[in-house]
Amino acid sequence: MRVRALESTASSLACERFLSEVWRTDPACPPIAADVIRAIADAGSYVTGAVDEATTGDRLLGACIGLWGPPGRPVMHSHLAGVHAAARGRDVGFVLKLDQRAHALEHGVGEITWTFDPLVARNAHFNLRKLGGTADEYLTNHYGRLSDGLNGADDSDRLLLRWDLLGGQVRAACDDGDRRAPLDPAPPALLATDGDRPRPRPVRDRTVLVPVPRDIEDLRAREPTAAREWRLAVRDVLGGLLTDGARLVDFDRTACGYVVTREGSR
Repeated sequence: MRVRALESTASSLACERFLSEVWRTDPACPPIAADVIRAIADAGSYVTGAVDEATTGDRLLGACIGLWGPPGRPVMHSHLAGVHAAARGRDVGFVLKLDQRAHALEHGVGEITWTFDPLVARNAHFNLRKLGGTADEYLTNHYGRLSDGLNGADDSDRLLLRWDLLGGQVRAACDDGDRRAPLDPAPPALLATDGDRPRPRPVRDRTVLVPVPRDIEDLRAREPTAAREWRLAVRDVLGGLLTDGARLVDFDRTACGYVVTREGSR
């Protein structure tokens, strides 16, 4: 595997095709068109792919596109990052993010932000635990309805992630490898599971767990009504906690939920 900038017309077209595969869209309606990808690269922003050198044609395993922030603000917004399903388990996403972090630091940028669906457990674990990011803002239906095979007819609720590139938590995760053990026992959960469906559960503890489905994409396909109930429940509970000033401190993979500390509870 090799990480390289995608700066040519050919690589922009390859990235467009790759994004359509990952987001399961009609090839005529890719998440980002090749000419826009090329324009972002021409403007000096971050457009990078992970290439499988073991196959012919430099097949993309992953891609990441980030935009520089406004003048005077040393930030980057990572608009899109994806890994092909066939390449999962090879740390492709982690390698791309390490490269993006190094690129940003080389240009004097100390923070990268991006959004992710709070219902996608593997992304929550990756962003919060493996990368050491933090999230303090819940964005309701942030992009409107997305016409792709991953999101289906669901609302595009997102958490806004902040990646403090030189912060202690990020250094521990990216430079040393995260060594935090799963919480044992996990905090009490604010949502109980009734079959595939969430059920509110009153808890007064200061540190609580907000569970999410282990595989929301499978649930959307099997039980779209249940998936919708999870969207609304997590929006109400997690979104409400963050609006009230609670801190999202971790994602517990074993319990499959967000660990949140709130004020005013015992």
